[in-house]
Amino acid sequence: MQLLNRYFTPFALILIASAVYFRLDEFRESSLRAPMIAVGILAADLLVNWWIARNQYRWSGWASRLRQIQIWLNYVWAVPLFYLLYPYWAPMWLLFVTAPTAAALTTSRLETVTCSIVAAGTMIAVYWVKQNYHLEPEFWGTALSQAAFIVIFALLVHSLAQNALRMRDHNLS
Repeated sequence: MQLLNRYFTPFALILIASAVYFRLDEFRESSLRAPMIAVGILAADLLVNWWIARNQYRWSGWASRLRQIQIWLNYVWAVPLFYLLYPYWAPMWLLFVTAPTAAALTTSRLETVTCSIVAAGTMIAVYWVKQNYHLEPEFWGTALSQAAFIVIFALLVHSLAQNALRMRDHNLS
């Protein structure tokens, strides 16, 4: 999980900063609430992920629960960030990759698939809501391609993690 915090948190920061920087004129015309809310959500994400990483080994009996909480919190935070910023910055959908990737590294295949399908489904639902409950066929194609990527990437990472564990276990014996 610390690896994910090390790489995905800066990635989320880059996505949000890019959305704000490259679309600053649009934010000025409407209001600066969306980027400020997004920065607040990211700050909460940083704080909670830092606290969990710091205390995960202190309460070793709770380590697996803390990891699951962290996975689903990453999903929960991706939803409003995507909802607020995707109209301004299309790559925001990549935030939905973080929780399934975390699940892929630390949970079972079933939990990985569940998390990735929930993330992909939520992304499609947000697209649908933001497009006034109507998606054009090519938009459906894009959304379904992105959803498939979320699921397939999570399964790839899960397989790689399982292979690494098998190789480690084989070398220990």
